[in-house]
Amino acid sequence: REVPFEIRNQTDPHDSAQEVGTLEAIKVKILIMGEEQNPLTLRIELTSENDLFFHFNHNLDEHGFRQVQEHQKLMVDFPEYPNVLIRMLNNCIKEPHSHLAVFVIEREGLARLDFIQNMEYKFVELL
Repeated sequence: REVPFEIRNQTDPHDSAQEVGTLEAIKVKILIMGEEQNPLTLRIELTSENDLFFHFNHNLDEHGFRQVQEHQKLMVDFPEYPNVLIRMLNNCIKEPHSHLAVFVIEREGLARLDFIQNMEYKFVELL
């Protein structure tokens, strides 16, 4: 499914205040290896029709998820994580004025995806 992403290039890793990026429709695929109720691995693929060289993958197993869960203080378990991602992406499609997907690309080619909610008076990072 295509989701509106704000693409930002972070030139200085110590600079947390990035400029506003460009808005682009990114095709998102969420693939589950194993049973849906008990996944072994989750893979997220991001591609762009506008840029054939834009291709990012993220693979996550239960061990890696525990690190993300601890760092992000998530209250869901690994089997529920794909549905959380789908809900966040659907919110970005249905309510683009209040839910933002910000994809930050670092100089080394690494990247991160931030989900941000506009609360009218403050931007809140959700994931």
